[in-house]
Amino acid sequence: MAEALWRPLALTDAPLVAALLAVCEAADGIGVAVQGADGVRQELSAPGIDLNGGTTSVWSGGEPAAYATTRIREHAGTVHQLTLDIAVHPAHRTPPMVRRLLDWCHDAGVRRHRELYDGTPLELHIRTHHGQAWLAETLDTAGYQRERGYWGMRLDLDNHRLVGAPAMPTGTEIVPFDDAFDAKLLAARNAIFADNWGSVPMTVRTWRHTITASPYFRPKSSFLLLSERDQEILCYLLCTELADTCTDRELYLANAGTQPALHGKGLYRAVFTHTLARAKAQGYRWAVLDVDATNPMAAGGFYERMGLRRFRTWTTHVLPFTSPSPEGGRGGPGETVAVRAGSLTGPAAAERREGVERSRVGDPAARRDVSGAR
Repeated sequence: MAEALWRPLALTDAPLVAALLAVCEAADGIGVAVQGADGVRQELSAPGIDLNGGTTSVWSGGEPAAYATTRIREHAGTVHQLTLDIAVHPAHRTPPMVRRLLDWCHDAGVRRHRELYDGTPLELHIRTHHGQAWLAETLDTAGYQRERGYWGMRLDLDNHRLVGAPAMPTGTEIVPFDDAFDAKLLAARNAIFADNWGSVPMTVRTWRHTITASPYFRPKSSFLLLSERDQEILCYLLCTELADTCTDRELYLANAGTQPALHGKGLYRAVFTHTLARAKAQGYRWAVLDVDATNPMAAGGFYERMGLRRFRTWTTHVLPFTSPSPEGGRGGPGETVAVRAGSLTGPAAAERREGVERSRVGDPAARRDVSGAR
């Protein structure tokens, strides 16, 4: 690719980037509904994305051969988990190309971190699917650690008898999402995820962009369990739909949570079974979710008992920085950036993401999971 052009992504690239992601999905078999141009534009406009300073793309013959993005958080937390995303056309997945993209992500991520979060430890995070050995192996050689695993699970609503919903706890009711609950729901989400791995408070801007104001959000298929007396949100399950098709519609169970004090009381099961029943009545063929494999709901077999089966896996790769590195030098495993004041598809991702929600252009599974539900 001697004549390849490297440049930042632009919103006008969305149709060609969407086509690239479709080719990647066909080759990798990730099992996610690929967003079209509108979805790519939505992701490239997300909080934390800086097109000029935080993205790059490689062009050959007028077509995108690859791209990479860096996404910062609006809150750093105790450790700033900066999310990377890389996509490469199968015809261009040479080791030098993949490594050069990864090196670019490293340098751009470090620079953006220095500009915004002076003095805060940094970690670079990126997810791979089990069909992306070409990327996972390069991450291994670059010093990234395989930190966390996720399961993608799905249920065929047409060919499965749904488990009966348990009786609702006295004094509660299940209602579909309404904008009137939006602010209260964000506050509940931040409280529920406060102690989750890698979670930071989600801002109104990120919440609205990635969830309740997203064109893929399905409010009539998303449900809240409320206390009847004061309308407190006890548990919730929010859903999205990427591909707008008439057949084999897929409802993605994107974000769920239960108030920590109420874990183990069957609230999530009530909301979960209600959501599946409504999804089937609304004409959905599949219910799909991604969950942290260490989550008690996953490890304990809850989803298998509900009829879901695993069909994909994801891995979070992390490059930590924990000791001083020279100014301007490329840090490696176990190195801390010397911070000084100075910048697109499945689990997801989803998240993917602030909190457990991660971002990948066209990949909901990489930015969200249902790890807050118990």
